Amino acid sequence: MIETARLLIRPLTPPDAEELFPVWADPGNERFGFGMDPPASVDEVRAWLERGAPWGVWERDSGELVGDCGLFVNDEGEHELAYGFRRDRWGRGYATEAAAACVRHGFEVLGLERIVADIHPEGHPASPRILARLGFRRLREDRDKVVYVLTGSGAPPPGTPATP
Repeated sequence: MIETARLLIRPLTPPDAEELFPVWADPGNERFGFGMDPPASVDEVRAWLERGAPWGVWERDSGELVGDCGLFVNDEGEHELAYGFRRDRWGRGYATEAAAACVRHGFEVLGLERIVADIHPEGHPASPRILARLGFRRLREDRDKVVYVLTGSGAPPPGTPATP
């Protein structure tokens, strides 16, 4: 489990599918902008979670699941940062806080040397700003996405911005 000032981040499990469905079914969640359709049902989310998934993000105060964030190994064999949050929690800095904690975990605990992230160019306008705050730099345009990279030497300093 990863803890920040306002969030708890832990692996998602199949029982979390009902709470996660509205997050992943929201068309504003650009996670599904790369040729993958959003889930059509809670059962579909549950099946995905049974095969493994990013970690869930819960608000400390309310105990509610507000999104997902984590690192995974992408098709190119690189460790990639991905996140998505409930629309009613946008603008609170949760994506930056959770992503910073996951990036620190990747470098400090997992010993990674490099983390990538990608966004759809017409996706959520906050994503490039979030990645910039974390120190990611634009690496390349790749088909229908823009790829960013962060190396261990560019990792966010401890405490940044987990307490926005």
